[in-house]
Amino acid sequence: MASRVSAVLDGLGVVRSVRRFAAPGQYLQGPGVLDDLGAVVADVGTAPIVVIDAAVADLFGSRVQASLASAGLRAQVLPVSGPVTRNAIASTLDLVTGGGDVVVGIGGGKALDIAKGVAAHLDRPMVSVPTVASNDGPTASVFALYDELGRLSELGRLPTNPAAVLVDTAVIAKAPIRFLISGVGDALAKRYEARSCARGSGVTTQGTRPLAIGEVIATGCSRILLRDGETAIRDAIAGSVTPELEAVVEAVILLSGIGYENGGLSIAHCMTRGLQVGRGSARHLHGYHVAYGLLVQLALEDDAEVDRGEIRRFLTAVGLPTRLADLDMADPSAAEIEALAVAAASAPHVANTWVDASAASIIAAIRQVEQEADTGDN
Repeated sequence: MASRVSAVLDGLGVVRSVRRFAAPGQYLQGPGVLDDLGAVVADVGTAPIVVIDAAVADLFGSRVQASLASAGLRAQVLPVSGPVTRNAIASTLDLVTGGGDVVVGIGGGKALDIAKGVAAHLDRPMVSVPTVASNDGPTASVFALYDELGRLSELGRLPTNPAAVLVDTAVIAKAPIRFLISGVGDALAKRYEARSCARGSGVTTQGTRPLAIGEVIATGCSRILLRDGETAIRDAIAGSVTPELEAVVEAVILLSGIGYENGGLSIAHCMTRGLQVGRGSARHLHGYHVAYGLLVQLALEDDAEVDRGEIRRFLTAVGLPTRLADLDMADPSAAEIEALAVAAASAPHVANTWVDASAASIIAAIRQVEQEADTGDN
């Protein structure tokens, strides 16, 4: 089984001579839309394979089953847990009985990525049902795989983006707040990453030059976050679904996803390569890493049109890191800073900028971010 997964994941050839638009087939958001799952899935297939986070199954499993049953669907339900590895996907595939004509992923990013791996192997469409708003993965075709040490090892890809994405904001509002904060950090960076990719000679995760729509949507995404982010986080802490929370959830999941798939990633995401395994920083969610990485990217590029102080103040206000100590890497040694920079410089997105992004330049940018956090300078 593992060899069949490998064949799917390794066959990710890309063409750089055209520009390609990517987006989910449909997107539904609002309180209670989880109960519409059966009707949505029935438009895609008749024999769903449901890959659901085991903890989420305990909370919402009966509700999911009732919705599917109301649409006349009998599902294979496969609870999953743990990291997203080739072995995890292979083990889940081993549990599949019968063909199944649509894969439904329900849960956080790990469950959705395992579901994507299953869908990619079976060559089936996927319906994505995130229960947290921690990143924009639910709308994307790409999924991340990790090695046994927790390091990002490769990216897989669905043949197409999810056929549908359902985001129940009442469910999102009840999730631990660190997930929404992470989503804000991940999404905020997309404006600046798309800009860097377009300004340089970079390519998107599709392997093509960015479309203008990617940067346009990513810019709108950042404006919503800067306007409503603080309020939305307060509302989510209170468990309230408000217009501001709805706007921020849409920005985090939909706008950010379309922005990065069509606009490209850059240094902010490169920095996650080292932070995901670094001392202390490994304990933090992806969006916290990206937020710090964004500050490194902005210091590296030193663009006078960008107000780095505004970004740093916003990150502080919503509880995102502005220094390595905020990621539990207090008093980073020269060796630790170098390790972060070397890892970032080895990431595929490092070419998606117009400035020198060598390890030496990234080291200097990290040191500048740390100094600015201490002094409050831009």
